[in-house]
Amino acid sequence: MSTTRPPTRPPARPAGRASYSAGGTFNTGILFLRPTVKGRAFAEEWHANVVSPPPGSRYVSLTSDQQVFNHMMRKPRQWPGVDAPHGSAVMREAWDGGRVTLGSLPLALFLNGHGYFVQRADLRLKVSPFAVHATYSLDNHDGVAKRQRFREAGLWLADGEEYFRGRFLALNASVPPAVAAALGAARSAGQSPNHIGVHAAALRGYLAELRDALALARALRRTLVLPRWTCYVDKLWAGSDNIIGMGFMYPGSQDAPFLPFACPMDHVLSPAAWAKAEVDYRDAAILDQPQLRASGAVVDVGLEPRPGWTRKAGSLPLGTSAAEARELLKPLAATPVLRLPHARGLLCSIDDAAAFNSLADRLLRIPTWCAKCFQPCSKELAGWLPAEEIRRGGGWDKMSYCMKVDVPPKFDAGGACSLNVQP
Repeated sequence: MSTTRPPTRPPARPAGRASYSAGGTFNTGILFLRPTVKGRAFAEEWHANVVSPPPGSRYVSLTSDQQVFNHMMRKPRQWPGVDAPHGSAVMREAWDGGRVTLGSLPLALFLNGHGYFVQRADLRLKVSPFAVHATYSLDNHDGVAKRQRFREAGLWLADGEEYFRGRFLALNASVPPAVAAALGAARSAGQSPNHIGVHAAALRGYLAELRDALALARALRRTLVLPRWTCYVDKLWAGSDNIIGMGFMYPGSQDAPFLPFACPMDHVLSPAAWAKAEVDYRDAAILDQPQLRASGAVVDVGLEPRPGWTRKAGSLPLGTSAAEARELLKPLAATPVLRLPHARGLLCSIDDAAAFNSLADRLLRIPTWCAKCFQPCSKELAGWLPAEEIRRGGGWDKMSYCMKVDVPPKFDAGGACSLNVQP
């Protein structure tokens, strides 16, 4: 069976092996059963405990086949509840005192979602996995989130040809100036730049640019292509784990540092919210498709400060309006992809600002990022966040903190200029 434990250094060498896997959840997403007498007997009992658990048994309150599997394999009220000698390839005394031998599939070759989509352990270990399991997806942990993870990685092959047709506006990934300054300050001080202060500044910049990119895409009647953003800290489902003490990495993965990394969408936005709003978008992987790599398929749009700007093909002045941008880009209407280098200070005003502001308020929200502090958060986070931000996150003199990232400024419904960054 596969495991949910994050890849660390052990997958690259034999140390740990079964004992490492035994310390995590046995995952039934990828599972092989040998068709022996004992194997078939286990499968039959497992099925019975899932669909019709004996009254009063420990399986009655369980809600999934995976939970039942884990309870069957482990001795009651013991942890890990299986015999898993350090260095061994298998776990014994599994299922009813040892009626089966349990083995863990090599984590590097059967990667879970954190190992593949976040850590990219396959690249670090220079292996090609046999399978990738979309565990550790965030947002609603549903098919929408999992499909998005596969699409971003170029592993989703179920989209028809029509998915790649159309006209697109791509927002290029770039480093916001506030983030560049924070990265430089950290390095000058000899500190790691991978911390919550840099990440919060990055998220604010990403949302601000996304406001203008989404507004311009709608004005041009193009589908927005999201960039490959950079994440400077990891993210958990809930704030109950010691992610701060682990160098802002998922506990268990910190032995093989991977920060920063390319953010999956669900680390920055809610795929479910975009699906519910029926706002079409694409991820950056679409630009790797052969039909969009042909000569002339992508045109880079130039952005220049308005003072000194002169009208030319494929160029926009910063602080433009949606109407002006639409007019200036008309000669490129047939181009499959228009690509922005960034969207800082791009739009000053748009048509129908009230409707767009309502939409943006639902879409441009950072998923909850919370963490436990092991001393008052005012002390633990002081090296990375200003006092006011710690207070806003509810962490002052408390033992937990939830990051607050405001939505970008709204466009003015009366047409007055409202930039996404301060000039």
